[in-house]
Amino acid sequence: MEKNKLRHFKDLLLKEREEVLNTLKNRGENEFSTNLKDEIDELSMYDNHPGDIGTETFQMEMKYALETHEKEELKNVEEALKKIDKGGYGICEFCGTSILKERLEFLPSAKLCSKCADKRLNINEIHNDRPVEEEVLFPPFGRTNTDLDDSIVYDGEDAWQEIQQHSTSSDIDALDDEDRGIVEKIEEISNEDYKKQLPD
Repeated sequence: MEKNKLRHFKDLLLKEREEVLNTLKNRGENEFSTNLKDEIDELSMYDNHPGDIGTETFQMEMKYALETHEKEELKNVEEALKKIDKGGYGICEFCGTSILKERLEFLPSAKLCSKCADKRLNINEIHNDRPVEEEVLFPPFGRTNTDLDDSIVYDGEDAWQEIQQHSTSSDIDALDDEDRGIVEKIEEISNEDYKKQLPD
């Protein structure tokens, strides 16, 4: 890469580093500390509503995530500046080809060319980001549903039906396909039906 282009990208990186450092400084001065008790300014957190503590905790975690992102960006900028000094700037770390100037204009601290960056994103999409447990627990109550075995054991579906009794949502009732409290067909016979069958 020509010296004037390297100088241009070095200026972009130095400007970006200054912005990141200012952002980190402003966040440190104006946002939450790392101690929740100090932020709430009370002797005890026990008398606070859990929703209030949840809000404070969420804001602290968000601050931590943003700060971590900024520090990662600062690290990438510092690495790019070192590459300029050592002569390896603008080369993809994965395939070794030159990174397009347009990409470097947009993201001066880029480590990968566009093709390698796309491949890296596709690998993450394949995994779907779903918990492994879902493969084992499918279908719902699959491990604990014993209705098909003519069993009268209290199973996972029965537990779900008990929970439904206390629900206020009409959508959950639509899922119920069994009479509540009945295990065997003989239990459906009422006392009136039984009395009708007795001789007078």
